Amino acid sequence: MAGRSTMIAAQVVAEALALAACPPFDRLTETELLLVASHARRFEYEPGETVLAGGAVAQRLVAVVGGSVVVEGRQAPAVFDAPSALFGLPTRADYIAGGRGAQVLCLARPHLFTIARECPDFVVGLAAIRAGADA
Repeated sequence: MAGRSTMIAAQVVAEALALAACPPFDRLTETELLLVASHARRFEYEPGETVLAGGAVAQRLVAVVGGSVVVEGRQAPAVFDAPSALFGLPTRADYIAGGRGAQVLCLARPHLFTIARECPDFVVGLAAIRAGADA
C-alpha cells in the first residue's frame, strides 16, 4: 500500500476549534487539539438542567462551548471540574445549565489521563486556572 491519506471528519475539526477557545486547551497544538477532539463527546442541556451534580465525583472533564453553566449562583469556568475528574474529589456544588441552556464537550477520565500524560502544556494550563481560582 503506497500512500494513504487520512480525512478528518468535519465534526472533529469543529470540536477542535471549540476546544481551542477554552483554556487550557488553548495551549495545545493543532495536532493535539484534533486528537483530543476525536475523543470528546458533545452534550446539550436545557436551561436549569443539572450538568454535574454537587457531591458527585466527576467521571469527565467538562468544557462549555455554547450557552452557559452556573455554579453557586455564578457563571462556571469554561472548563470544569478538573480536580474531581483527575483526583476523585467530590464536586463542590451543582453545575446547572444557564438561561439559554448549555452545550458542552466532555472528556472521559481515561482520555483525560492520557491527555495529561501526552500534553504537558495542558497540565500547566490546568495549574494556571487553579492558581487563578485560588487567588
